[in-house]
Amino acid sequence: MGGDNNNTALAAIDDENPAYYSNRRTTYRSRSGGASWASIFLLFVTVAAAGGYFLVSYHERNLMKAELKEHQEAIRELEVDLSLKYDSKIKALTKEKEVLEKKNLHNKDMKIQNQQLKDENRRLESKIEESLETNKNSQAVEGLETQVVGLKEANTQLREKKINMQKAIQQMSKKALLEKFGPGPHFVEMFIRFDSGEGRTDGGYVTLELAPVDEMPHAVYWFLEQVEHKLYDGCSFHRNAAHVIQAGPVPNFLTPANSPSLAQRFKDDGLNSVLFQEYSANFQHEKYTAGYAGRPGGPDFYISTKDNSKIHGPGGQSKYGDAGDADPCFAKVTHGQDIIERMHNSPVKEGSYRAMQKNVAIVFMKRIQIKEK
Repeated sequence: MGGDNNNTALAAIDDENPAYYSNRRTTYRSRSGGASWASIFLLFVTVAAAGGYFLVSYHERNLMKAELKEHQEAIRELEVDLSLKYDSKIKALTKEKEVLEKKNLHNKDMKIQNQQLKDENRRLESKIEESLETNKNSQAVEGLETQVVGLKEANTQLREKKINMQKAIQQMSKKALLEKFGPGPHFVEMFIRFDSGEGRTDGGYVTLELAPVDEMPHAVYWFLEQVEHKLYDGCSFHRNAAHVIQAGPVPNFLTPANSPSLAQRFKDDGLNSVLFQEYSANFQHEKYTAGYAGRPGGPDFYISTKDNSKIHGPGGQSKYGDAGDADPCFAKVTHGQDIIERMHNSPVKEGSYRAMQKNVAIVFMKRIQIKEK
């Protein structure tokens, strides 16, 4: 189309200047034809180059595809090989795991068996210890039984010695009593004064008849010796215990200031307490009888204000001595029961001991003779 427009323009020009432009048109056409062939050649070269590039690119792509295929096949082979190796490794690991699990299970069984063995060992050790302890206990029991038998034998021997000693004391006391005081009956008189402010006349006499010599030789001899040494002179009835009134070396309203200890006088003369708890079932602690207080008895004595045969007889005061011991009962009141009752009704101080508010004085005691009617 560009060529036609040019030809049209040339034709117009030729009409104006025919000769001049005729030459120019010939030359232009010649040049126009050469440019066209150059374009065609350039296009050919371009196409050829593009075709060559395409062919080269295609060949390269084919080569790349072939190499890629080879690589892919190699990768697949490698994957297969790795998969086989992995499967083999997994199988090996699985077997190893199974072996380890079996070992672990075996170890658990071994631990259980080991614990069972430990428990059994402890049980056996415990049995051995129990057996040894039982054996020791058995031996200890046998030893203790032997000791008990020995102690019983020794106790029996001691009781026999005690009984023999008591009999010897009674024999010596009876002999001394008969030689010094005669066969009896023996009587002791007490002169009593009350702290009433009424003077010397507020009092009276209490007479004690001592137990037969054959029944209570030691206690009777002991009491007569205490009276003979005037140890009770100046002492007092100082306690009103409801069932007894008790006398002993305690000061009273007649006691001089700064006087020597009354209790010490008994100790100094060796007559503080009896040598044993003498007792006779034929001379019991009935009302108005006199007995030694304490274990061993003395120097305090009491006069019962009721029948005390049970609580002062054998076993009655066991917490203070041997279970079979009793308080020595050595005399009975034959005169002056009214004075005894007056002391029994006298007021006492507060407290369980029941001490008298005003002690009753024993001015003196002396042995007297009473002719039998």
